[in-house]
Amino acid sequence: MFVGPVWPASILVLLLIAYTILGLIGLIDFGFELPDASLGVPDVGVDLPGTDVAGGASLDADVLHGVGATTVRWTNFGRVPIVLWGGIFAVAFWSVSYGLWHGFDSNRYEPIWLPSLLLTIRNVVLGTALTKLATQPLLRYFIDPPSYDYRHLLGATCEICTAQADSRSGQAKFRTNAAPLLLNVRTDGPHIPKGTEVRIIGFDKDKRIYTVAHLPSETQS
Repeated sequence: MFVGPVWPASILVLLLIAYTILGLIGLIDFGFELPDASLGVPDVGVDLPGTDVAGGASLDADVLHGVGATTVRWTNFGRVPIVLWGGIFAVAFWSVSYGLWHGFDSNRYEPIWLPSLLLTIRNVVLGTALTKLATQPLLRYFIDPPSYDYRHLLGATCEICTAQADSRSGQAKFRTNAAPLLLNVRTDGPHIPKGTEVRIIGFDKDKRIYTVAHLPSETQS
């Protein structure tokens, strides 16, 4: 259990056992609540041709953050309780590490630092994939089903979040109780600048694009 790439997984399992024992005798709280963190779609500006978006220098960082958040979300980390996810991952990680080392790797690699490190990275990836498969059926117990579709959004308001929206391109941010929804939008004619509140008046099911228009002014009835 404590050789080559198996020992990191074995230590993780021992920590899990210790945590479980402490939880059973009431010294710590298992904390089966979802973390107060948003792993939804990030609010990333899009630089349209011929326009200058303020803060464009940070676009690459926003894109990297979005890719990272999407990857973490794919593993179901944060979508089920962290304790539950960590417990399943620890068991999967140890099972993969122990099984592959004693059934395959020990005949091909020496239990020294570099091979063990590379094999541990591989085992972490495999353990994460198994954790994803194991936790996927549990999502319905912890994640509310989606309540936002085009029927709920028609007639609602959202905010243009790209430099502008027109009849050819644009995105808008629809606020929810969690992470905002990022919608692909088109206008019914005029250009609408960033930050403008607009109303959703239509939806193209084939292209999955919403049509938006200016909110009526206070003087209009």
